[in-house]
Amino acid sequence: MEEMKKHFPKLEDNFVTSFSDYLDLIPNCKQFNYDDISLIYKALYKADLLHKNSHPRKTGEPYITHPIAVSSILAKYGLDAECCAAALLHDTVEDTKYTLNDCEKDFGSTIATLVDGVTKVGHDVNKETHDKIIKSVDRDVRSLAIKGGDRFHNLCTLAPMKREKQIEIANETNTFYVPALKILGIYKLKDEFQDLCFYYLHTDEFLRFEKKRNKLKQNYTHICNMFGDEVQEKLSKMGIGMYFQSRIKNIGAMYEEALKTGNINNIDDLLAIKMVLKKQENCYQALGVVNELGEFVKGKTKDFIASPKSNGYRSLNTNVKYQDANIQVRIRTEEMQMANDLGVFANLNEDVQKKINSEMKKSLNKLKNK
Repeated sequence: MEEMKKHFPKLEDNFVTSFSDYLDLIPNCKQFNYDDISLIYKALYKADLLHKNSHPRKTGEPYITHPIAVSSILAKYGLDAECCAAALLHDTVEDTKYTLNDCEKDFGSTIATLVDGVTKVGHDVNKETHDKIIKSVDRDVRSLAIKGGDRFHNLCTLAPMKREKQIEIANETNTFYVPALKILGIYKLKDEFQDLCFYYLHTDEFLRFEKKRNKLKQNYTHICNMFGDEVQEKLSKMGIGMYFQSRIKNIGAMYEEALKTGNINNIDDLLAIKMVLKKQENCYQALGVVNELGEFVKGKTKDFIASPKSNGYRSLNTNVKYQDANIQVRIRTEEMQMANDLGVFANLNEDVQKKINSEMKKSLNKLKNK
């Protein structure tokens, strides 16, 4: 466990596991009102009571730490109260004498449906469970949020498991959950999954790519930041506010790209800057400044604001050469940035099911055959 934390030092920032920390977290999540908090606390106390006799986890922690962690992940991602309450209850029907009828009586049909959607068919990795998850997404996409949080915490606590189990879970995650999250545009969680799977499946390669990435980060981050500062200064003189964040491609995605190209040094989105502005029209003004200050790379500019991707991704994308670096530039508003991180979960004030379009459903259904 400690060895893993060396490579993923910020992993546990995504969740809490103690009862008291969870009680403190929920009122500080801006999406929850008083009634929401009451519902979540009711689910917390019910889950704690039901799991009193559950076996401790392999980590030695009480079982309740797992549903608390899953629910806290979703709360931090901005998911709503019903989803967070269902996350607390997600293992009760599977592992205790609590039934779906009990759940519906205590918490209503929506939360019972969410709990049903994430209850495994059997206790091993199997196609039937994947099929059930995809069907549950068609009814309520938040089912996948709960499964995603569940799998994320399980990946974070795989260290005490036998090697065969680590490989089995990482393989399933890589072949089912990673593409499912990508289809729905939930890139932030997808990147975390990809790196964790790579660590467990190909540890030696992970360490090699991690070393390469750290060197690239050391060599190029200051160049990306210099370019961002120049763009920011130019826009400021035009009366346009902008903030930016530079990044090096995540390790799992670097490995995947290197397998395709055969060359780790030939990845055109290895270095990137995300530029965030207030208004959509400012994005196009920023694009002009970017191409003025950097050397334009022909054929790399795409307008996903005018023509969004099927999963809702919106951004102005371009590449420029600046000093000795090829920098991928992503220009969007704060709203677009949130949508591009969280996909269909970015704004639950809307009817999320309307965001699951036919193209996404078709892509998800293809995962059934894998």
